[in-house]
Amino acid sequence: MYAVKTYIIILLTFCFSIGCRHAWVSYPQKVPEPCRLYQGSKECKLALEERANHTGQTGPIHSVNQSYYLFGLYPSEIVVNLEKYCPSGPKSAHQFQSFSDAFWEQITLLIYSPRTLEIECYPV
Repeated sequence: MYAVKTYIIILLTFCFSIGCRHAWVSYPQKVPEPCRLYQGSKECKLALEERANHTGQTGPIHSVNQSYYLFGLYPSEIVVNLEKYCPSGPKSAHQFQSFSDAFWEQITLLIYSPRTLEIECYPV
């Protein structure tokens, strides 16, 4: 009986430890409006200086839950409108499977595969 419990615990630990998935995407910051015509102008330099002053600040982070099915194969892609979450542009997107996501995936025998998407925005 003790050996069966130990085997089950080892099996569950193995299943949860291999279920971590991470995908990172970083986006460059948009070019300021005055720099689109001529990058040597005073307005462009002022806009770039102002943006450099905000580099230490962090923008808001949004968390979006995504649902996949059948071993994570359906739907093949989920389109997320980043403009909706980040009007000043996205800084990075991080899709991962949290512990609770992995738990639900294992409990449903890979039929339901939830993922979490975190979107970090540039400061306004």
